[in-house]
Amino acid sequence: MKTRNNLDTYVAKLEGRLVYRHPVSSENCLRVIARLLTLGFVLSLSATLQPSHAQETPWKRRLRKGVVLNDSAGVRPEAPKGPLTADEMRRLALRPRGVGLVDLSEWPDEPPAPALVAPTELAHAMEQLCPPTITRAELEKYADAIVRYGSEFSVDPWLLAALVYTQGNCRPDIDNSYGTGLTLINVGMHARNIDDGIYKFGVWGKEGWTRSELDVSAFPFRRETLLRAEPNLYFAAAMLHIFAAQCPQIDRAFDSASHRHPVSHFVWGDQVGDTAPEDRILTARRRLLNSYARRKNGGHRIGDIAFVSPLDGYPRVATSGLGEPRDRGRRLHRGIDFASEYGEPVRSVAAGTVIFAGVDWERRAHIPLEPWGAAIVHERHMGPRGLFVKIDHGDGVVSLYSHLASYDVKVGDRVEAGQRLGEVGRSGIRDSGPHLHFGLFHDGKVLDPLDHLSAYVFPPELTKRGHAEVTPMKRPRTAVSQALRRRRGRR
Repeated sequence: MKTRNNLDTYVAKLEGRLVYRHPVSSENCLRVIARLLTLGFVLSLSATLQPSHAQETPWKRRLRKGVVLNDSAGVRPEAPKGPLTADEMRRLALRPRGVGLVDLSEWPDEPPAPALVAPTELAHAMEQLCPPTITRAELEKYADAIVRYGSEFSVDPWLLAALVYTQGNCRPDIDNSYGTGLTLINVGMHARNIDDGIYKFGVWGKEGWTRSELDVSAFPFRRETLLRAEPNLYFAAAMLHIFAAQCPQIDRAFDSASHRHPVSHFVWGDQVGDTAPEDRILTARRRLLNSYARRKNGGHRIGDIAFVSPLDGYPRVATSGLGEPRDRGRRLHRGIDFASEYGEPVRSVAAGTVIFAGVDWERRAHIPLEPWGAAIVHERHMGPRGLFVKIDHGDGVVSLYSHLASYDVKVGDRVEAGQRLGEVGRSGIRDSGPHLHFGLFHDGKVLDPLDHLSAYVFPPELTKRGHAEVTPMKRPRTAVSQALRRRRGRR
């Protein structure tokens, strides 16, 4: 009986405890829910807020999502870059974006466009850049629309043509989440600003941001329309006109990265994140102008030999220089690497004779091959140089062009300065994207090409990628490491 009473008492106490604590638990739950709802509201509100300068702008924010950069996974596979491995880059918190210059003031003024350009001349220049699958008839159709709409919207036709190459690789049928058509126009970024054929945008004036409008009613702004070449070029010219009217005030409104040209906004939208796309577009424009009228700025001579640029569209950016470590320090770089696009024409820097055109065969032999033979060599058998060409310019001067996708010359051919030798590729490359490796030698001694091509190239220390990769390698030895080395030496 006593045990039964004790059990009843315990049960009663337990029930009382549960009854007593129940309302407290409910109150705590309500407090937690209220706090979560408040936090969610604050986060959603902060996500919709724009910078203070942008609050008064009479348009909704235009941003392109998923911008593809030169070093992104969409263009280059995840791999070590330059002298630092991918693991080292992550450990040092380094992620170089593209190959733009650290100091943008180092860029010279972009070359002016010719006063008048015929569509046939522009088409011929575009033919030097666009892939061979694009017919001359298509290029003439593009060039005609470029010249016409460039004049209508006061846009440089050479810049518009450069967009056709860098954005869509001269193909009108591209349609993905990034963009549509020849110039990869992002529909979602602009659709909210276009109403009944009128593009509404803000322009900064004496009284702040004022509303401005541009008639773009010639074609409906729809995805299927932008897959046609002419409407795509029409809207691209209109958007370049709008961004030119808004820049640079829009940069301050949306805290953009420093850049040189309004064309950056065509890629990014209102807020520019990086200069790499701009550099690619302006380089393509210079290449088009070089093709239209070959301009040669003199470099430093070696004796009677004057050099020209191995790539069109100079000045070009060098991503790595002479003496940088390769293969984890087992060898040193014996030239410079030019940032370049796959398929760009590679040109002889001076007149001379081809003394080698072939493949670096697994580091054991250099095998000369006819141009057709090089096309069937599998890359797994290639050493670091891949497909390469060497030119003897006389007086002991030899130039080297490596990592080619293909070449047009054979041993014994006589070439002139500026003559096409082949195309930029990534043969023999394991860790980076397509680029041109250029080497220069005198009587067998390695020369620094930067000493002789200074008119055509920015050295790697002036580039973002060169700055990020080279600087961390210079690590001073500590007293502890030096003591360990002395102990190992005594053993």
